[in-house]
Amino acid sequence: MDPKNLEFLKNIAKGIVSVFGDRCEVVIHDFSDLKKSLVYIEGDITKRHAGCPIPDTLYRLLKEFGDDAPDKFGYKGTTKDGKILKCSTTMVRGDDGKLEGCLCINFNVTDFAFLATAFNDFTFSASKSSRDNDKETNQNGITSTFAETMESAVDFEISEYGKVPGMMDKSDKLVIMERLDKDGVFMIKGSVDYMARVFGASRYTIYNYLKQIRT
Repeated sequence: MDPKNLEFLKNIAKGIVSVFGDRCEVVIHDFSDLKKSLVYIEGDITKRHAGCPIPDTLYRLLKEFGDDAPDKFGYKGTTKDGKILKCSTTMVRGDDGKLEGCLCINFNVTDFAFLATAFNDFTFSASKSSRDNDKETNQNGITSTFAETMESAVDFEISEYGKVPGMMDKSDKLVIMERLDKDGVFMIKGSVDYMARVFGASRYTIYNYLKQIRT
């Protein structure tokens, strides 16, 4: 990455974090070496440091689109310890139009997600049967908030449970896993990996949980 571009992006990163505080993190990646693409980080949400490799989401984007990789705004991310993030990535190109790197903003919304669930339960305390009916309606395709993707299914169950993953103990996680397994979520490719990211656990742990609930 052009040193001038890097210094400019560093100033932007400092400015963003100075406004949004310790819930925010800004990361700069240089694509010249994907094995250690992280060249600057302001904030400490994901516990990474300079020299870390490019994350999977970015790697897949580059592999699919190359220099035409688009910006990506307002998508969901999760940390290894279960934090829920709202993220945006802006690609950085040189004068020749080729990708040099990117600037990523990660905002920790874990507490907001928990408060939103708690507030909803307090003000609209639907009965269990009503929630079950809503789930069934969504699964039948009338709405797409629950069953549109595997990720939305996981997010729905966690939201209904009323605890953020970082506050869950093993028994909580087993309950959620059992519900998802009954809905067939773990038949979908990538579900174990996604569940591991949400719970901040290893794939081995998730497979162990599945073994326990199935026996």
